Amino acid sequence: MTDAAPRRHRIGFFLLVAGRAIVRAAPAGRALDLALALALLTCAIASGITFFGEARSLWPPLVAGASALVLLGGLCVRRLTPTVAVAVFGMGLGCAALMTVFAVTSGFEQELTLRLSQVNGHILLTKYGLDFYEYEEIADRWVADPRVRAASPFAFSMAAIVPVRVGEGGEVSHTQDSSARPSVVIGKGLDPARAEALTGLTRVLASGGVSALRPSDLRQRPGIALGVDLARRLGVARGDLVRLVIPAALGGERGDVSSPPRHAVFEVLDEVNSGVSDLDGSLALVHLTAGQAMFFGKKRVTGIEFELHDPHDAAAVADEMMAGLDTNLFRATTWEQQSASTLAGLRQIRAVVALVLGLLELVAGSALVASLLLLVRRKQVEIASMVAIGADARAVFWIFESVGLVAGVVGAAAGVALGQLLCALLAAYRYPLQDDVYPIDHLPVALAPADVLLPALGAVLICALVSGPVAAWAARQPVLEGLRR
Repeated sequence: MTDAAPRRHRIGFFLLVAGRAIVRAAPAGRALDLALALALLTCAIASGITFFGEARSLWPPLVAGASALVLLGGLCVRRLTPTVAVAVFGMGLGCAALMTVFAVTSGFEQELTLRLSQVNGHILLTKYGLDFYEYEEIADRWVADPRVRAASPFAFSMAAIVPVRVGEGGEVSHTQDSSARPSVVIGKGLDPARAEALTGLTRVLASGGVSALRPSDLRQRPGIALGVDLARRLGVARGDLVRLVIPAALGGERGDVSSPPRHAVFEVLDEVNSGVSDLDGSLALVHLTAGQAMFFGKKRVTGIEFELHDPHDAAAVADEMMAGLDTNLFRATTWEQQSASTLAGLRQIRAVVALVLGLLELVAGSALVASLLLLVRRKQVEIASMVAIGADARAVFWIFESVGLVAGVVGAAAGVALGQLLCALLAAYRYPLQDDVYPIDHLPVALAPADVLLPALGAVLICALVSGPVAAWAARQPVLEGLRR
């Protein structure tokens, strides 16, 4: 048959027979209907508490997830034959588990790259050696490019920081609080006039602006912005004073190691909340002139950070940038290169966990094989009758193959619905992570279209593959033996 209309009719017939073969004929009891209603009500209440409740308790999302599993299992038992219900439930559970893992790993990848680029920009241009003096010319040249949103020179150095207190007469001294100990920090100097165009930087600053990075003058001390975890560890808040200390060895001085360190007192005017624990616990932002005087004693910088309108243009812009510079002196790195090792580790974890959880779908596929074998045994009379009235072996094959495809589609649809609910619960709960183990303070969730399609297509493909041998065996059933039965 080559015409499109008869082909559509035949496909519809196969799907109709397959649906009648897996749908349960006997009605479910009242006890099961009551259990389903109770599971649905519990899932709705627990989900509402998770999404709209202010208390951050782990019980509501757990109850909602467990109720959703009970609801899915009950629906499968109520509407499908028992053996097929087991396969569909397992396929849905495997699909939902894969979706959740993909969503979490994608969320980690997006959050890490976003938060690291917020502080370091999309491109970092540095110069080998200690003589980067032409930074203003390079920044002015590239900030005129329509792809570049901002170009901000920065000065970088490791430093020590300690809280200080104001005594009588206005003099400052080290605090006597034993719980507030000196900390090693990442000191970074920025020019507020250029840095205010960095949208990533303004998002991580609590005030939403760069006014805290003020220079020193005769009337006021210079300002400093500290990471939220660093400020908490030092026991300081806005308006308090801290002393930033640069040892002589870190300042590049090769003379006597006993040379006095550079130090200055800063007023805490803002906090940095990037969501990356390593940065929030060690970052200190100051004005560029203060950083140059403290870190180098010269008017030079460590490099220039560029923020682009489209982060995916970073590689092309970096290549063009290096084409006009001496590659022996300058180096341009993109945000993708800076986080390459982290992204590679995440993708390896994603592949391994996906492989392990994919076994759930294979187990569900084996349950489907058992269901189809039992179905063929029970339907030998019907198979023989169809062949006797003119159906060929190919028609019998596609009928049982359609049973596997329908079971796979139903399981994939159930898994997609369950997976979306689990991902939504995780995103709403914002499961907290330990700062000393993970670089992000909560479990991120980002569900991309591929994270939904791959598990669903995998479930349908597995069901189609495992149904093939059983369907071929059904097509070879002896007609006379079936008619005798």
